[in-house]
Amino acid sequence: MPSAHQACHLGFIEHKNAAVAALWAFLSCLIFAASAQAQVTLLVPSQPSVEAPAPRPKAEAPAKREDKKDEKRPQEAKVAAAKPDQPADPAAKQLDQNPAENKPAANGDTAPADAQAKAEQTQSTAQSAAQSPAQAAAQAATEPQIDEELDVLITMMRPFQYEGLVMDMPQMFAVLRYDNATPVKDGVAQPERRDLLGDLEEIRYLNQKAWGANVALTKPGLYQFIIEGRPWWDAAHGRYLQHYVKTTLPVYGVERGWSLPVGQRFEIVPLSRPFGLTAPAMFSGTVLMDGKPLAAASVRMARINTEKRTVPTSWHEDIAARTNGKGEFSFVLNQPGWWCCMASIPGDPLKGPDGQPKPLQMGALFWLYVDSLSSETRKR
Repeated sequence: MPSAHQACHLGFIEHKNAAVAALWAFLSCLIFAASAQAQVTLLVPSQPSVEAPAPRPKAEAPAKREDKKDEKRPQEAKVAAAKPDQPADPAAKQLDQNPAENKPAANGDTAPADAQAKAEQTQSTAQSAAQSPAQAAAQAATEPQIDEELDVLITMMRPFQYEGLVMDMPQMFAVLRYDNATPVKDGVAQPERRDLLGDLEEIRYLNQKAWGANVALTKPGLYQFIIEGRPWWDAAHGRYLQHYVKTTLPVYGVERGWSLPVGQRFEIVPLSRPFGLTAPAMFSGTVLMDGKPLAAASVRMARINTEKRTVPTSWHEDIAARTNGKGEFSFVLNQPGWWCCMASIPGDPLKGPDGQPKPLQMGALFWLYVDSLSSETRKR
């Protein structure tokens, strides 16, 4: 039987353990709440890729009937017998058709005529030579036209909770198109750029204000959609947040351009192809700040939890890592669906609601889709 001192000591330990357990529970709630409040800017097309339609099988030609051939041969023989003999040489045929033009000219008129003909021929040859490069360039610039379209969704959300958040219109929204003919200047690819901010329409997604655009695709290529969000006030953490977001869309089998930076101030550039993936799949990339690799940057991967599955702890909601000295990172994505890769760094302070400088948290986001082995319907 324990003494009074031992009983008091054991009571103190039990009280201490209870306090520690309560503290850990409180901290866990804080961590879970902070994770639950994680916000990302969604930028995804209505389908992860646009494939060229399968070629139609050629209709088999009907079998030729031998009896028809046999009937045709006597008729051809009759026609050939009725025709007069023709010269085999085309030049001889021309002589027969133009006898007057082939008579020698009198009194030395042949030389001027020949000289004039040679001059006209030389001029014609020169014109043809001058037009050939232009025609070749025009022919090379001719690209196959397609008639495709898709919808692009932009909104704010908590991916694991599958909750929508109100989002203001971004301050920049554009698409870049790459293909095998994309020119390169000073070692930098020069893709076609199309501004899409004016195409945005206010919509509803997950019962919250969002933005959508219908985008026409008239040429095959690798399309990179990019947006620059407006800084917004995060009252819960007393700071501003700003996201630079992009995603890729291969159209008709073109993949050139997925590994090229788009020139965002804060950007994630894939090192592994970000489409055509099947879970489990590896995704690796480089974090760039002002075009330079960023070491020791915090990077997370989060999946849109459309099934609203529960997890044991808040750490299971996403995957976290830090970039190496070259700004590189790698993740294994073990589930199908839309995944968001997000790097975060502090930015320059902005004036807060009270007029005082407030911290700015910048995020570089990259969205990619992972298929399942069963090729289930792609959801977002």
